[in-house]
Amino acid sequence: MTHCSGLPTVEAPCFLCGAVESEPVWSTPDRAFAVPGVYTVARCLRCRFLFQRPRVRDEHLADCYPDHYPRHQEPSPRDPFRGSPARVRAVRWALASRLGYEQLRDAGAGRLTRLRAQLLLRRLRWSCPPWRGQGRYLDVGCGAGASLGVGRALGWQTAGIEMDAAAARRARQFSDAIHAGDVLTAPFPPASFDLVSAFHVLEHVPDPVAVLGRMLGWLAPGGLAIIEVPNAGGLGASLFGGAWSGLELPRHLCHFTPASLGRAVERAGGRVVWAWHQAKPRYYLWSLGHWLRDREWDRLARAAEWRPVYGALKLFLELTLPPCRWAGRGEVIRIGAVPATAPPPRVRA
Repeated sequence: MTHCSGLPTVEAPCFLCGAVESEPVWSTPDRAFAVPGVYTVARCLRCRFLFQRPRVRDEHLADCYPDHYPRHQEPSPRDPFRGSPARVRAVRWALASRLGYEQLRDAGAGRLTRLRAQLLLRRLRWSCPPWRGQGRYLDVGCGAGASLGVGRALGWQTAGIEMDAAAARRARQFSDAIHAGDVLTAPFPPASFDLVSAFHVLEHVPDPVAVLGRMLGWLAPGGLAIIEVPNAGGLGASLFGGAWSGLELPRHLCHFTPASLGRAVERAGGRVVWAWHQAKPRYYLWSLGHWLRDREWDRLARAAEWRPVYGALKLFLELTLPPCRWAGRGEVIRIGAVPATAPPPRVRA
């Protein structure tokens, strides 16, 4: 066992292949919530997976999350049906025609409604899961229930799993079926859901392959698992290294690239059927601030955070980042996965 100058840690092998040989890559403090200590990301010398080593011991993982941790606070679900009647008509058409919500189809939708639906589609795909089967939805690591709120608004029968007891109580406003505890001990029977999601959860758990295995096991025939994680193979990690905001040590125990996430799904008994990437300007701007402060350029960091400068940088990034997303180098990876033995679901990527 090894101790850093913060939370107790333990030397653990690679989360993905079990190898013990690794090399340190980045070491940083907790930049978001100032949990004491400096923590290290290592690269496995066998499979090249990036993981926290030494990592925070299991019994101290809860200490990484302050009471004001954002995902545990009051949720603000992105209600897809919010807005003017014209927008709602376009949303309903997009959901019905491209994401499988046939119950929302309006045969009388006009040409302008359909055109607006196409413009809204990309954003809707990120906030609204594709419809599956009987509409039974489980969100793993649901926090205070933001994704469950969206699911319920769309007509899903919702359930959730959340480790933090206070967050689980808040999530119950969107579902009566909330398991407050570890995902590996959740009591849901196999093949009981048509959709199982985990948004920014897999990087937090000590055994991501086991969690993926549970998620795939909960899928009914024709079901889909959706997993979203930060992209350690993206442009931000390449540019900023240890200042990359996606590291979020010590809370993030694993750091996935598209390739290593695919290997984790395969080891869990599944396969990836589609992959999308997102490149949000604010992630790069957070990383830029960390990078400048690491070099003691605090005045320059403050200047970059000044509202007019921040707005100009954000606009520049919004115009220049789409190629990163198209090239698979965005800040966030989202994949759809199914059991290896299942036929691929019909999803338009």
